[in-house]
Amino acid sequence: MFTNLLEVLGDKFWFVIVGCIEILVGIILCLHLSKNKKMGGQRILVGNEKKFDEAMQKSSVACLLIKVSGKLPVFYMGNLEDVLMVDFQSIEKDITTLFSHGKDKEIVKNAWNVYQKWNGEKTLQYEMELLNGKFIHIDIVRTDDNAYDFFTISDITQEHKQIQQYQELLKKSEDESQSKTSFLSRMSHEIRTPMNGIIGMLSLSKQKLDKNNVIYPYLEKCTELSNHLLDLINDILDMSRIEAGKVELENKPFSIHKMGEKLYDMFKSQLQQKNVHFEVNYEDVTEDIVIGDELRITQVLMNFLSNAVKFTSQGEVVVTIKQMMSSNHQSDLMLKVHDTGIGMSTEFISKIFRPFEQESISTSKKYGGTGLGMAISDQIISLMGGEIVVESTKGVGSDFSVFVSLPTVDQDVMVENASTEQVIESSSKEHTFQNRRVLLAEDNEINVIVLQEMLQAAGAMVEVANDGIQAVDMFQNHPLNYYDCILMDVQMPNMDGRTAARKIRQLEREDAKDILIFALSADAFTEDVRLSIKSGMNGHFSKPIDFAYLQNEVCKQLDEREG
Repeated sequence: MFTNLLEVLGDKFWFVIVGCIEILVGIILCLHLSKNKKMGGQRILVGNEKKFDEAMQKSSVACLLIKVSGKLPVFYMGNLEDVLMVDFQSIEKDITTLFSHGKDKEIVKNAWNVYQKWNGEKTLQYEMELLNGKFIHIDIVRTDDNAYDFFTISDITQEHKQIQQYQELLKKSEDESQSKTSFLSRMSHEIRTPMNGIIGMLSLSKQKLDKNNVIYPYLEKCTELSNHLLDLINDILDMSRIEAGKVELENKPFSIHKMGEKLYDMFKSQLQQKNVHFEVNYEDVTEDIVIGDELRITQVLMNFLSNAVKFTSQGEVVVTIKQMMSSNHQSDLMLKVHDTGIGMSTEFISKIFRPFEQESISTSKKYGGTGLGMAISDQIISLMGGEIVVESTKGVGSDFSVFVSLPTVDQDVMVENASTEQVIESSSKEHTFQNRRVLLAEDNEINVIVLQEMLQAAGAMVEVANDGIQAVDMFQNHPLNYYDCILMDVQMPNMDGRTAARKIRQLEREDAKDILIFALSADAFTEDVRLSIKSGMNGHFSKPIDFAYLQNEVCKQLDEREG
């Protein structure tokens, strides 16, 4: 901020500084003149003193010397009347006129009261607007003998205008950035909603066809292309929100070992199919539970691993999670993904974190990708206060290392967390919608067809509401515990899903507080999930819906409630 201020003020800032230095040099002269050459407010100036005063008259700075005892004005230099709108004679007659031309009378009153009570220990500063529209800055310092107060009064009108212009430009830039983010967010929602229908319809079609059917490979390829398009949409939106400063990081306890196990489960089959050795190693990890955004850290490591899978045809891919140091409830971690793939040139490494950068057109055509993953990863880790280090040799392989420091939690929390995970993992029961009654609130016809068929195929009995009002009415008009859960689209006409959830929670019936309500939304960011939870929902599923994941998570909660 100080650097920006200097840029705005430019040469005028330095002029004020130089002027103030000259003024301080002149204090001795001022005191000398006040004792020997001042008579009834008239100043007798000779030689260099006269030249100095003439220079002060032309500047936008004036000085005033006031005797602490009795608050008596004894001397001034510069064009006091022009800068402060009050002449020395008026101040001599009535010291209270010192701030009399301030535009805001409350500020004037407060300034005078503060000055009267001031003990002189620190520099007293004021900034105020005068009645003529000028802005002034006042610095007051007390002499070492506590006998005099020295006022430096500067006209900062021009500087103030420049700062205002700078603030207006900054606000305009922020507004434009917000507009871009809002536009991309709306576009993302509009695109993700039909994508949910496309992917859902493809999934239903594949379920009804034998894998040996000649059409099946075409459907598989369409699904692959749809997922690629979805990844591109997500990356573009992610990057735009990061640039606009709209990404919020979560701070929740999570297990480092569990995160590593999830990564292993996600990528082991792909690498096994390529006959590439894959392992996850832990080094010196004594603090397993840390606090941070597990989803975002996993997103970064998944990006590194996705690249390793694409670019490694033989050898190995190794994830190393190492605790570098732990002290004062803080753990310094290194998360490294090593591969023996095609590697990168030194020139490309220097620009790898730029958006849409790829090493060559041939690489892009052969391996695909948006060129946004590394830029997003770099921004995410920067938000966490960490850094990414890349080492690579062409034809040998690459190492992507994340260095980040995360808070740790107490042992009691670790034990409780571990116990909870053990209870969940010990349950081998399959979670299904069999014989469950589900209220589906969704206004998009295609999405209704997809979800209804999937739910019914999983054994659920489904009833559909076309908007939030209808969903509230259907819940209210049925007996207690009629529905097992509600799947609620967030954006619906007449009443949105989050408002509908709040309305249901406010109903005067026993099951209103307990019914499980889950958001279905094309908005998939942390802040969107938080809004859903805040509205009274039990979870948030982003579109396109991963039905297997939805079924497992929803039915797991249903089973837990039933004991």
